[in-house]
Amino acid sequence: MSDVVLAATDRPLPVAVRPIEDERVPDGMVGLASYLGDRLIARCAVAPEVAEFIAARDLFQEPVQLVLAGREDPPGLQCRLFAVVPVALEENESAEPEEPWAASVPRFEDLESADPEEQDEIDRLEGQGMVFLGQIVRFAKDRKHPDDLALETADVLRTLVEGRAGEVVDRVLDDLLDDLPPA
Repeated sequence: MSDVVLAATDRPLPVAVRPIEDERVPDGMVGLASYLGDRLIARCAVAPEVAEFIAARDLFQEPVQLVLAGREDPPGLQCRLFAVVPVALEENESAEPEEPWAASVPRFEDLESADPEEQDEIDRLEGQGMVFLGQIVRFAKDRKHPDDLALETADVLRTLVEGRAGEVVDRVLDDLLDDLPPA
């Protein structure tokens, strides 16, 4: 498995996630589109329960931080876009697992950190979760930093946030048309 690097926005951004109709969404799944302002930045297909959870919790009511996980894999750079969202349990939900086997697994909350800075980071992340927004691809020939995965991943995120990203389908069609001999 190839290395994975993360790039994150330096501030929360106003992201909206809405259901979409798309013939590519598999039966039994729900298509979700993510927008930054009025600009589409990602799409994905999720189980209906996930779409209901996102809507019921209004997870995108406030601006969210975006995180891009990138790895080198054909056809170039494969990335997954996530939003860091607040997640709090409802009053009638329990943090205790219902699975009997879970009693033998150490809980995150029970782990104590010897490093106060580490504990501060754990406290900051408590109550947050990540929502998958979509897959982002940068073709090998389009890479700006082919020898530096971290810089490349950060550049993909910057390009996405600034609105200069194009559809993969459009890129493939452009490549095919460029390879055709002139008529």
